[in-house]
Amino acid sequence: MKRCCMDYKCIQCCLETEMSLSNEDIERIKGLGFATKFFITKRGGWLQLKNYNGGCVFYNGVGCSIYENRPEGCNLYPIIYDKEKNCAVLDEDCQHRDKFEISKTSIQQVSDLVLKLECERVQRKKSTTISLNPTSARVRSTA
Repeated sequence: MKRCCMDYKCIQCCLETEMSLSNEDIERIKGLGFATKFFITKRGGWLQLKNYNGGCVFYNGVGCSIYENRPEGCNLYPIIYDKEKNCAVLDEDCQHRDKFEISKTSIQQVSDLVLKLECERVQRKKSTTISLNPTSARVRSTA
């Protein structure tokens, strides 16, 4: 039941979200006309959805204002990656998790998303290190 959240008018996952964003998510949302500083917060090298008044910046009091274009992690929810178990699981915080199934496809999608997010984070950290240290950038360019 993929539209369970909408059917039950549940917004639990939109409250105090820590949803990570991929570069693809960011470009898609920017394409809707939103400035990155409106919807992105940075935490420990991760780019995440910003919260406003305790909920996702795109929660408009009724639902998600970008539902059809929401981040991939939001689309996959309540299937999340559990680092301790090293696998995809149904989020224990989702009160309707019994309405969802974890399929081989969804496991692969979550695994692919986690890998993409981690790779993008590493890439961001590398480029930040280079741009923050112009001396090392000059050394590389002259070597």
